[in-house]
Amino acid sequence: MVTLFRRIRQKLIDSGSVTKYLLYAIGEILLVVIGILIALQVNNWNENRINKINESLILNDLQKEFRMNQVKLDSTISYHRVLLGATNEVLDLINEPEEVIIQHNPDSLIYLTLNYFDYSPSRSVISELISSGKLSLISSDSLRMLIFDWDSALGENEEAYDTMDEMSQNLTLPYLTNNGSMKEIDQYGILMGNGGSKFESRNYLLFQELEFENHMDNQAWGITNYLDKLHRLENVINLILKHTDTQANQP
Repeated sequence: MVTLFRRIRQKLIDSGSVTKYLLYAIGEILLVVIGILIALQVNNWNENRINKINESLILNDLQKEFRMNQVKLDSTISYHRVLLGATNEVLDLINEPEEVIIQHNPDSLIYLTLNYFDYSPSRSVISELISSGKLSLISSDSLRMLIFDWDSALGENEEAYDTMDEMSQNLTLPYLTNNGSMKEIDQYGILMGNGGSKFESRNYLLFQELEFENHMDNQAWGITNYLDKLHRLENVINLILKHTDTQANQP
């Protein structure tokens, strides 16, 4: 093809027709430009196709990670609802007669108010997206905003947990250590096999103290605040799963 163009160009030069040669030159330039545009279009199409494939893989990875995070979160929420119920039961027993308090196994209830744990979801997919710059491959602005919202909600959740833990470690546990029997309480947890205290336990007497009520009220507030942040995470997870599922199934 190039040889053919050269022959035509040479013939026009030899004929001495400037007009025909200029028209030919313009036509040749146009053909080159069209060829470049077609090449760019093909390249863009191929790049978009690859980006769509990579986006689909990313959405599938997000789906898998957040499905696991959802299961773990549901379990965490259910467990802390039980803890909040136990804490409220303790508060309901404040200043009740000794026989009423003992019927409710107060040591096990106190143990439950202290047996909270942190929610630690998987972050590997999102961390890799951000560090590699691949977050831009997600075409949905809403989904990208949800991912940032997830990170923000996790920060709020960690803050709520730290607040609850700080109150428990610095206020409630020192109070119980100084005024009650921790061994009687701990026998309902991982120290179950060690048995109760060798001293006479009167933890039920704590229920007659205003300071104990204050500590349990702090525990109830801390758990409730933590549950609120867990529910915020739950909402974000549900929205992310909805978006990733919808986009992953698009043609």
